Amino acid sequence: MDRIAVQDYQVIVLAEGDTPAAVSNAKGHLFEAFIAKLLREFGFDAPHERNVNVTSDGIELDVSISSSFTKQRATAEGKAYSTNVKAQALTSFYGKLNMARFEHPEMHGYLFALPRLVAQGHESARTAEQRDTRFHYFDAQRVVESLLSRNLIRSVESAVPEDLLVSDPTLLITKEGLYSCIKVIDRDTRRGIEVLVWGNTAENLVPQPVLTLLEESDYARDTPVRDLSKARNNPKKNHYSEAPSPIVVTVRGSSSDFEYQFPASPEFFVGRRSIVAELSRIVAAGRGTFVLNAQSGWGKSSLALKLRLMVERATGYAIVIDSRTANSPLFVTESLHIAAQNASRAGLLTLPTETSWASLKSAVATIRDAKWIRQAPLLIFFDQFENVFQDEETTRQFRDLALLVNELNQPVLLGFAWKTDLVGWTESHPYRLRDEIRAGSHQITVGPMGAKDVEALLRRLEKTLGQPLARELRQRLREYSQGLPWLFKKLAGHVIREIEDHAKTQEQLVSEALNVQSLFEADLAGLQPIEKDAVRHVARFAPVSAAEVTDRYDGVVIQSLLDRRLLVAVGEKLDTYWDTFRDFLNTGEVPIEDSYTIGLYPQGVAPVVSHVANHGGDVAISDLAPALGASPRSLVNVSRTLRLLGITSYDLARIRILDSILEAPDPESALRRGVARVLRRHKAYSLLLRLTERQPDGVSITSYARELPQAFPAVDAQPNTWATYARAFGLWFEYAGLAMFQNNSLFNPGEHFVGNGSLLTNKPNPAIKVEHLHDAPGPSIRFLESMTPEPIDYRDLPTDERRAVRNLVVLGLVREKAGGRIQMADGARVDGKVSRDALVAGLEKLAGGSAALLALRANPATSAREIGVILRDAARADWKDSTADGVGKHFRSWAKVAGLPVRRY
Repeated sequence: MDRIAVQDYQVIVLAEGDTPAAVSNAKGHLFEAFIAKLLREFGFDAPHERNVNVTSDGIELDVSISSSFTKQRATAEGKAYSTNVKAQALTSFYGKLNMARFEHPEMHGYLFALPRLVAQGHESARTAEQRDTRFHYFDAQRVVESLLSRNLIRSVESAVPEDLLVSDPTLLITKEGLYSCIKVIDRDTRRGIEVLVWGNTAENLVPQPVLTLLEESDYARDTPVRDLSKARNNPKKNHYSEAPSPIVVTVRGSSSDFEYQFPASPEFFVGRRSIVAELSRIVAAGRGTFVLNAQSGWGKSSLALKLRLMVERATGYAIVIDSRTANSPLFVTESLHIAAQNASRAGLLTLPTETSWASLKSAVATIRDAKWIRQAPLLIFFDQFENVFQDEETTRQFRDLALLVNELNQPVLLGFAWKTDLVGWTESHPYRLRDEIRAGSHQITVGPMGAKDVEALLRRLEKTLGQPLARELRQRLREYSQGLPWLFKKLAGHVIREIEDHAKTQEQLVSEALNVQSLFEADLAGLQPIEKDAVRHVARFAPVSAAEVTDRYDGVVIQSLLDRRLLVAVGEKLDTYWDTFRDFLNTGEVPIEDSYTIGLYPQGVAPVVSHVANHGGDVAISDLAPALGASPRSLVNVSRTLRLLGITSYDLARIRILDSILEAPDPESALRRGVARVLRRHKAYSLLLRLTERQPDGVSITSYARELPQAFPAVDAQPNTWATYARAFGLWFEYAGLAMFQNNSLFNPGEHFVGNGSLLTNKPNPAIKVEHLHDAPGPSIRFLESMTPEPIDYRDLPTDERRAVRNLVVLGLVREKAGGRIQMADGARVDGKVSRDALVAGLEKLAGGSAALLALRANPATSAREIGVILRDAARADWKDSTADGVGKHFRSWAKVAGLPVRRY
């Protein structure tokens, strides 16, 4: 029938109750009675075993039935969902049916899947019916045909006037009986303007409870409902007024490289090669659903705009929609309406003659029936999607859309992007519906920008400024931006304004607070009190109706905030220009941690801090270098570390300790507290806390170093360098009292632990003696076995034998005597050979020696690096990794001579 735009039937169960549970219970009983009525039409008695389950998605029913006349047995399942039923329902039911046939070979099976099985399951069910005459599959269309053939309901053709254009025919199951309804659609807009309801005869009026329940249902949302018999008797009332359409706004891109208030337009997009390649594969596939998963500010919207360009270059059509205006389920249908019409205007497809935008299902069916002019994709992408989760019904519509699109054979791509850091429900509707979208979608995980991407942005910044960036400023931008595109652009914009508008030098900029909190504070600094109040109000309730805000605040105030781009208009609503800014306004804090790296150990900077403190707390680097015998360049690196840790103020030419430290009653304690305060807001410390929660028995430096690169995506470093960073952080955590460093592992500190070490006094720990084996055992063993009991003058020995003797002295196998003489220690040799017991005792006396031997006994294949790290950490030595490798290698060799079963690693 041409005047019906969409002929696929739906089945809706309407029931009333005082509570949601009562409504569900009533729906279950009505559906059970309906299935029983159908089965009676096929000759079966009332069900004698039943199980009814009502969920938020629909109704599930299992029944066992038999015929007292034919003695025939049957089992039946009924599933009435809001979307097509998964194919698994067929395989599950058919498996149970065949199991039952072991006992009753003539058992019949009836599967009612409403509205129908998904495409694959639908075809499989029809095939099963052809091969198994005792299996019967009923979808909504077949159920309606059965009811029509038995005159239990009346057809659309016989009930609805021919001059009306209609869609979405539906069967209503109610306590009052079976009724039918359909949507009348406007011939111009093709949106629903009225719902008509009728019974199985032209004379019978539809009971008011049925009309009321239908008005309250999702089917008739915001659409008037009328009894068809009354509509016929009162033709003057057939004047329809269409409800206002939801507002659909597309995502706007930036107009320059560093316009951080908007996502990057494709022409300003940088890097992300691996993700772009994955998106290219999706465009090439041309159909299905996908999800961009990322935290706030990691570039989801920029990727969506880049994807739009990729689709357009593939001669398709793409629309990127801002989901923050989605305030009702009708938003989904309207989005499809706009996307399809735009695609038609772009020459991608031709819409069918009888289109309908009256519901989600009719909209998807309209796109399904469209004729593609060229085989290129239609992309509909919903950005800022986390706001949708505030409304269950709207979320459900999007879930249904994802399921329906996956069944289309047409080249339709459906994309979503939401923030993983805010969508974290573990129960309730968003969690379940969100995961159902994910389950049927290709997931793409978006991380922060990598080091190469940040480098590309740095080069663009240099091009914009017309000058190279100073190393210190370059490093600050790299580290503080943390791989977040918007944060880099905000910081870069700040640099451009300060240099070009205020004639500041790069060195001056580094001395200022280049962090996002200072920029947010600068955003607020120029506002009047009423403007600050208005922007905080919007942040608290965002996205909030513009009308509501302008009722509370003067329009001039709101326009001023819009002009400053602190607020943005999203349809008829207002929001802050960035969600992180919104969090700052609501909490007073920025949910972003420091992310600079530290490569210097506390003992490495202690001489500098001690010297500066002893000379008034302020010394020029040019004077400090000769005093400490250090190069000015190395002192610049020390100065940077001290500034980052909150110990000194910014000055490129001097090292100046903060007055709050020098003037404190206990300067060392004040310094330790300051370092602890800084490190607590650092990513490296947050990472350590997460690791210690999972590993309460200690986090090894090796595993900590392995995790660090994920916390510093914009830093490109070699594995050995990450190990140095890990050890440096660990030693600073120990100094600040935030962790305990023992046996190459970090532990949660005890309640009374205040920290280890000193920076101001620069006194070495007397319990630590950095003496280790720096040579293979061969020459030393041969020398010891050739020694006589009499003392020997060390100064008379050649160089190679002196080196061999030093190892023996370290192990206590040779003793130093007065006058530069040496003598073999008692028990060092037995029967002319080196005593293994004496050698083990000597190895155990070394700092970390016992732990290293224990590691080798537990695993004879423990590597030289692992042994070297154990010894280095126990001695708190400032060895490079290459030195640790060598020390560990020699220790393994000495342990093998001592009789340990050392094996290759």
